[in-house]
Amino acid sequence: MASEARAAYVLTTLNAAILGRVDQRITTQLSAIQSVFDVDATEIEWCADNVALIELKWSEIKSLWLAGNGTPENPEQRFNQLNKVLDQIVYQCASLSFSPRVNDILCNLRVGQPLDVEFEFGSEFPRDPDLRRRLVQELAQESAVIECGVVDPDQGVIYRVAATRREQVWSAFHLLFWLLFGMTIPVILALGGRVLAGWPLKFADLERLLADYVLILVGSSAHLGVEALKTAKAKTRPSFQAIDDWVLWLHVHESQTRNAIFYVWLGYILLAFGVPKLDWSSAFFAGYSIDSVTELFLERFQYVVRTKTQVLASPAK
Repeated sequence: MASEARAAYVLTTLNAAILGRVDQRITTQLSAIQSVFDVDATEIEWCADNVALIELKWSEIKSLWLAGNGTPENPEQRFNQLNKVLDQIVYQCASLSFSPRVNDILCNLRVGQPLDVEFEFGSEFPRDPDLRRRLVQELAQESAVIECGVVDPDQGVIYRVAATRREQVWSAFHLLFWLLFGMTIPVILALGGRVLAGWPLKFADLERLLADYVLILVGSSAHLGVEALKTAKAKTRPSFQAIDDWVLWLHVHESQTRNAIFYVWLGYILLAFGVPKLDWSSAFFAGYSIDSVTELFLERFQYVVRTKTQVLASPAK
C-alpha cells in the first residue's frame, strides 16, 4: 500500500470500537487484581508496583492507539512506539509469573538436567533482547526463589538440583569414588606383563605408574582450578561459577565431570604406552593439558590401528 492508503487502513482497522473492547477486558482484569489487594496485604507487597506500572503503560497505549493526540502520522513509527510499551507490559507480567512456572517445570526434570529458558518461555517473553536477558538475570540475582534449581544466565539455562545439601555433597563423593577406582588402571597395566607376552609394562613399573596417575589427576585439577579463577576474575554480573560453590557446581555437572574423568583415564593409558618413563613435571603438565595430549595420542593410535589392519588384511606371501 501507499503510505496514505496504509494510514487510512490502520485508522479504519484499529478504531475506537476495537480499543474499547480490548480495554474493557484488560480493565476488568486490573480491577480484579485490585480487589485482591483490598483483602491481601501480602499480595500488595509482592506485586503492587508491577501492577501500577502495567496500568500506567496501558494508559499510554490507549493514548497511542489512535492517530492524533500528538502521535506521529506514520503508522510504522506509531507501531514501534506501541511495541515498546507493550514489551514493558509483557516484561512486568513475565517477571511476576516466571519463577513459579520455573519451579513447576523443574519438578519434572531429573537432577542435573538443564531447562532451556529460551526454548520453554521464549514465545512469551518480550521482544526486546535486553528485557529477555534481564528476566534471566533477575532470576539469577534472586536465586532463593528457585526451589530446586540453579540459574546459569550465561548459558540461558536453569539446572535441576537436589533439594538438600546432603544430596548435593553425594555427587562429590561419587566423583571421588571414580577417581579412586581409577587407581586400578595402573595395577592392571602393571600386571599385563604376567599374562601377555611382549607386554611393554612390568610389575616393577607399578609404583611409577601409580605416581604418574596421581600427578596427571593433580594437573587436571589444577587446570580446572585455574580456569575457575580466570572465569571468576572476569565476572561482572550474577552467574553460576564453580569458584562460588564447588559442591553445587560438581553436583550440577556430575555427568560431564564423570565423562571428563573417563577421558583422563584414556589419556593416561595412551601416555603409559606412548611415553613409558614420564618424569613428575611431564606427568603434571600432561594432566594440565590432558585434552590436547589425548587428542595427539589418539591420532597416533588411529594411525597404528590403520597400519596394523592393513598388514593383517594384506595377503600372506
